[in-house]
Amino acid sequence: MTKKLDFCFLGSSEFSIYCLKEIIKEYIPSLIITLPAKRRGRGLKLQPNQVYTFCLKNKLNVIELNDWLAFNNLYFKFGLIAGFGKVIPKEILKNFNNQILNIHPSLLPKYRGANPIRETILNGDKETGVTIILIDELVDHGPIIAQEKIILTGNETYIELQAILGKLGGKLFNKIILDYFNNKIELKTQDHGQATWTRKINKNDGLLNIEESFVIWDRKIRALNPWPGTFMKINLKHEEKILKIFKIEKIISKDKELENLKIGEFFRYKNELGIKILDSYIIIKELQLQDRKKMSSKEFLNGYSLEWLKII
Repeated sequence: MTKKLDFCFLGSSEFSIYCLKEIIKEYIPSLIITLPAKRRGRGLKLQPNQVYTFCLKNKLNVIELNDWLAFNNLYFKFGLIAGFGKVIPKEILKNFNNQILNIHPSLLPKYRGANPIRETILNGDKETGVTIILIDELVDHGPIIAQEKIILTGNETYIELQAILGKLGGKLFNKIILDYFNNKIELKTQDHGQATWTRKINKNDGLLNIEESFVIWDRKIRALNPWPGTFMKINLKHEEKILKIFKIEKIISKDKELENLKIGEFFRYKNELGIKILDSYIIIKELQLQDRKKMSSKEFLNGYSLEWLKII
């Protein structure tokens, strides 16, 4: 049985949905705000974001935000942000009773900014978590209401960790929200001297360098898929192509046939495609050649000869 609570949820990402799925088990937002539809795909068709689609499917009250003026006559006890992707203007705070909470997928003050999940994986962190803060005028700067930590296995992908933290954030909100409004929680000021910031990720960050270690390749592949994706530039029959890499595996056993290979050289290993990088021999388990579908390296080798492949 859901409880009544007058709040507005703002979110526009998969992380938002994972949070929302847990929250609506106990509380239904009065309104959900999400970002407008964008043109996507080869046909550049206008497509609503995933939160809007989720809300329609679950009969939740939702609107796309085109202009903050839409809030002129809207007032709520508080607002809740989770993966919204837009800064809230200071003049809008009054519409939320000057209280907007934010579910952030890191252990603040570590990893303020837009890419905490990717940074967590790229840096090989042993732990992470979610933090609920009361927002102020600076990004991810406000006092901490609640925080929950988890231990990582070191094998999580971005998609997996996003789901784990989104669910955790939604559950944590349900657990603390009544205590917060009953003044049973003492807010904790962040240690701003310990704050770190995530960097903006772009497509070139996904380039895999043969002079990098297996650890770096593995972290990049887990952190940067599905976006911006991880890839190599190859020469295939004297034509430059992009080869997307989705999954790799390190060859543990010693094989004398591989010892004389040079860094960047492709090879066949048990009918799969391999490549020697800085410190390892690896098998490429899943890949996608430019303008082709995603496939296993076994399928790839059925159509392409090793002699045609060269790293650029």
